Amino acid sequence: MRYDCVIFDHDGTLVDSAPGILKSANAAFAALGYPALTFEQFRPYLGPPLQDSFTQFAGMSPEEAKRAIDIYRREYDAGNCFLLRVYDGMERLLRSLRAMGAKTAVASSKPTLYLEKILAGLGMRDLFDAVCGVSLDRLDGGKADIIAQAARQCGLPYDRCLMVGDRRFDAEGAVQLGIPCAGALWGYGSREELESAGASYFMQSPAELEAFILPTRV
Repeated sequence: MRYDCVIFDHDGTLVDSAPGILKSANAAFAALGYPALTFEQFRPYLGPPLQDSFTQFAGMSPEEAKRAIDIYRREYDAGNCFLLRVYDGMERLLRSLRAMGAKTAVASSKPTLYLEKILAGLGMRDLFDAVCGVSLDRLDGGKADIIAQAARQCGLPYDRCLMVGDRRFDAEGAVQLGIPCAGALWGYGSREELESAGASYFMQSPAELEAFILPTRV
């Protein structure tokens, strides 16, 4: 086994959560008089903290972004959070890791409250030793801090950990800590984005990632 702890991003890595995120965001856009977005138009929003997405990509003022976040969260919490699917092979990968004694964790810029709710609803909460996100009143992502928290909760040093994520924030946060990052090319980012952010490996599927971490299992 190459690593004793594997830390996963959530959106675009564990699950395809774009439908629920897009529906919630478009409700916020409509309420504030902004046009609705298609999935391709919305792709840059998938990954960054909501505050960054609404201000940098949509061009909202900080005050508008705060209102948009409130509306988004109301819609998301009301049921849109479950408009998602687990990526093919992901549950098998998690169970294989745990069967081999590896620690597993989630490190996401999504509020921890939602992460816990989603994973419990999917029946997958018991597949993780740590679930680390942000508090509802925290607007910045600080991905390195979240990844570090996940490693601490798993009780393992950074050099025994692997970060798996689909966007540059995942790779950049891992690189800051000296943790290698495997780019999840099945997610919302691109190889070019992940490569420029310092990702060490690039995986086309959860099955390919499993073969890399547990070469004797596949």
